[in-house]
Amino acid sequence: MSKESFNYIKNTFLKLTSKTYPYGYEDELVTEMKTEGIFPQNLEQDKHGNWFIKLGESKTIFASHLDTACKDQVVVNHKIDGNIIRTDGKSILGADDKAGVTILLWMIKNEIPGLYYFFMGEEVGCIGSGLLSKDISKDFNRIISFDRRGNTSVITHQSTIRTCSDEFAKELSKQLNKSGLSYVTDSTGVYTDSAEFVSVIPECTNISVGYNSEHTFNESQDISHLHKLALACLKVDWESLPTKRDTSKQETSYDWEYDSRSNTKWNSRGFSRGNKKWSNKNFHSYRYDYDDYYESRFQKTRSKKAFYDSGNGNLQEIEPGNWLSSVNNFETKTGDNYKYDSVKDKFFNTSLSKEEIEIIKNQYLDMKNPDDRNCYEVMVNSLVY
Repeated sequence: MSKESFNYIKNTFLKLTSKTYPYGYEDELVTEMKTEGIFPQNLEQDKHGNWFIKLGESKTIFASHLDTACKDQVVVNHKIDGNIIRTDGKSILGADDKAGVTILLWMIKNEIPGLYYFFMGEEVGCIGSGLLSKDISKDFNRIISFDRRGNTSVITHQSTIRTCSDEFAKELSKQLNKSGLSYVTDSTGVYTDSAEFVSVIPECTNISVGYNSEHTFNESQDISHLHKLALACLKVDWESLPTKRDTSKQETSYDWEYDSRSNTKWNSRGFSRGNKKWSNKNFHSYRYDYDDYYESRFQKTRSKKAFYDSGNGNLQEIEPGNWLSSVNNFETKTGDNYKYDSVKDKFFNTSLSKEEIEIIKNQYLDMKNPDDRNCYEVMVNSLVY
């Protein structure tokens, strides 16, 4: 069973990540995977464009998203080193969130009761989940997204806002850890689909699925962890998990570490790093991660061009600003400057905030790379103290 299940998880993941599927390509993915026998034939589509399937009677929604964090569709060339799957360095992998999709497909295959949702447009502002959250039934007690980096997090807060109770997260961690895993409660979540339901569903969490360096060409997936998590999910008593959070109340984490990989910490008094400190007047109104924040300010077409509303209802295409002009020189010896291009595509003026800069650093830059460190310093120096 173990070898058979491992092969299923690995082969499913490799098939799902054989190409990238940016926002607008979700239906193509579903059609292709149905033909391949990867997706259930009876998968349905809701009026918002999301895909779903319901098994049995349950108060649980299991969630992942179909789109990939890139602008263009390309073929992915896998490089496998033991249990770690990467690309040839010419594209992102798409483990964010095909790892989560793989988990849901495994649970469906094993007939675990629940409402399974495969959302569209997560990477461009949680479009599908945001629309569904406005008309979802309030009969559900929990929604679990499988869309978190690393291999230990059961998220309690997303973008500083509490989305699930500590009691729920601790019990879920406990049940997962009976299968030899090492999950712990984590209040440093960014933002994914489950957070869209925070006002209607009590327990909204996100679980680590073993990917790292998401949104970059260095993205990787620990397929061994994904397999162990898949097996563990079959043993969790999902319906017995406690329901404690009150949807009518909002609780903010005032001592929030943005990313456990760095020494970056946020709190109610401001952001501090080294000997520098910035004021934090608007931090607690900051809701989305880097990509989602961009989409909350501007609009994207399905052709993936970036536009902004000039204020009179006319959309104008965004052009990179001068603030990152020096970044053009931070091209590596191999000509790999994709990270800087993605940054320039997102912002067209000098109004970057400290929050945005740190999110760019955490999601797009490798601080061990001197070029990336230089890029980071350019952004930091653009701040007005």
